[in-house]
Amino acid sequence: MADHYQEQREAEHFVNKTSTPESDKDSWQTPIELFNALDMEFNFVLDACASEKNALCKLYFTKERCAINNDWYDLLADFDQFQRGSVFINPPYSMTREFLHAARIEAKDLNITVVALVNANTDTKWFAEAVETANEIRLITGRVGFVRADGKKANGNTKGQCLIIWRGNCETPCQITMVDRDQLLADGDI
Repeated sequence: MADHYQEQREAEHFVNKTSTPESDKDSWQTPIELFNALDMEFNFVLDACASEKNALCKLYFTKERCAINNDWYDLLADFDQFQRGSVFINPPYSMTREFLHAARIEAKDLNITVVALVNANTDTKWFAEAVETANEIRLITGRVGFVRADGKKANGNTKGQCLIIWRGNCETPCQITMVDRDQLLADGDI
């Protein structure tokens, strides 16, 4: 089984091949304009994939205190808006499948909404699993320009993105819709 995951990671690494230095590939930040527009809808209280430099919420998990290996409730229980907020996750590309698995489990166990911003790699096993378990997938038209580890916004992106949304214990089958990036940002009054 472990060999299968290694093969999947290598295949996804090939799909996500970029000129970004290896040490920075998992350190990109969601553009604040996009995060703010989504935050208006979802009221994020936890950034489940962050660093001290790029965290977008007051509460966050880091590489050292990883959302995959730690109970989210322990972090959220100390926060007074636990039941009124959502969790944002922009996982490192090298571990997308593992983070989405954790997001799905935590959303159901804690009955919370988790929103993941990931590449729209519809040909991967993790995307197929997301379609089976998520309540909604929003394919984003227009490419998202992420912020590099050095804090500078990248000019382009070789991939399209999507939002994968789990709504706690909601049993609604997955709905797949399209959302225009520019309209999303305009609706957020950014």
